[in-house]
Amino acid sequence: MLKFYNSLSRKIEKFTPLHDKKVGIYVCGPTVYDSSHVGHARTWIFFDWLRRYLVYSGYKIKFVQNITDAGHLVGDAEEGEDKIEKAAKAKGQNPQEIARGYEKEYFQDLSSLNILKPDVNPRATEHIKDIIAFNQVLLKKNSAYEKDGNVYFDVSAFRDYGKLSGRTLVELFSNVRIKPDPLKDDPADFALWLKASPGHLQKWSSPWGEGFPGWHIECSVMSAKYLGQPFDIHGSASEHIFPHHENEIAQSTAYAGKPLAHYFLHAGMLLINGQKMSKSLKNFITIADALKKYDTDTIKLALMATFWRKPFNWEEKALKTARIVKEKLVRQKMASQPIKTGFPTELAEAMDDNLNVPKALALIMKNLSKLSRDDFKVIEEIFGLELKTEMTLTPADKKLIERREAARKKGDYKEADRIRRKLQDKGMIIEDMAAGTRVLTK
Repeated sequence: MLKFYNSLSRKIEKFTPLHDKKVGIYVCGPTVYDSSHVGHARTWIFFDWLRRYLVYSGYKIKFVQNITDAGHLVGDAEEGEDKIEKAAKAKGQNPQEIARGYEKEYFQDLSSLNILKPDVNPRATEHIKDIIAFNQVLLKKNSAYEKDGNVYFDVSAFRDYGKLSGRTLVELFSNVRIKPDPLKDDPADFALWLKASPGHLQKWSSPWGEGFPGWHIECSVMSAKYLGQPFDIHGSASEHIFPHHENEIAQSTAYAGKPLAHYFLHAGMLLINGQKMSKSLKNFITIADALKKYDTDTIKLALMATFWRKPFNWEEKALKTARIVKEKLVRQKMASQPIKTGFPTELAEAMDDNLNVPKALALIMKNLSKLSRDDFKVIEEIFGLELKTEMTLTPADKKLIERREAARKKGDYKEADRIRRKLQDKGMIIEDMAAGTRVLTK
């Protein structure tokens, strides 16, 4: 019986899907103005584990993850410059070129991380008519109002505002700096549609003049269109609890008169050496750069050691420990026998207990010497691991191995160890034998 923490109720609940063995999941996708980073990877990998485990448990999943290619303003603000347009101006390209380029990179990141591709990846720019129609319903229901070409959601018309974060309006906005907007009836009201300035590059005709959608409404529209309302699980990182998901809940409930989703799951933040990741601190790590240093299995095993709701600290020590764990898993997989064990049941019990991945990893390591080939298939299936025992070496890999072998023969063990570490960072397990060097995996 699967149970997990629901941010909406702030307690652990039994998972009961709306339609027996069919489950609808919506996870907030990337704003395609820049490369995705390891913080995104942490969130996407967790929800991939959830999806994989539900499939393993016999559920049929429809997984939707949007592409935000318009409407997300710098600093998550409600006025100012669009993130994609800012990138376009900086690079001398148009917004569509920027969006499609980083969208392609996002799909490559998913593939490189061995994350299952979403069933649907709707783009915000292809749902403008749906967004306008959504706004018209809210206006008709007096849950929104229009001023000077802008449409705002009236927070006072939704009594449950703050339910997700568990805080009152005063508490929610006491630490948030909001630039006063004279058009709003209340500072807490948020934009559903914004009037475009003459220089705005992406704008569409609407009943209120030329403009573009607010960031929050895009997810409400696309999730309901492809999953219905309510759907089962809405997920993202913890920083999206407020205002993004709080606003989604308000506008979607006001629109349809029923909940947006039954379960809200939020993965913890990713820290870099104990600090929040930030370009200003120069500790921003893209997924592509992380994969140059660590292989996918090593990254996933590092993430597995921290509970999904807690912050994960990305540091060298954690990645090195994960690399050692991977080596042990690969060696045991090579030695495993085709026999049946009761291990998959133990693994399922850990996952049913609030998706306790660290507990599952501990069970794997505790029972390592007893694991069968079938057990390893289950482990790889649920956690998206590959644990390859064979590999094809590139010419560059072969040269490094030859240089290391030459250093060993000369007695230059310092250089040999340096090259070994470099090969290990690329995911290779190196064994020195009398007949030479053997490479087990990558």
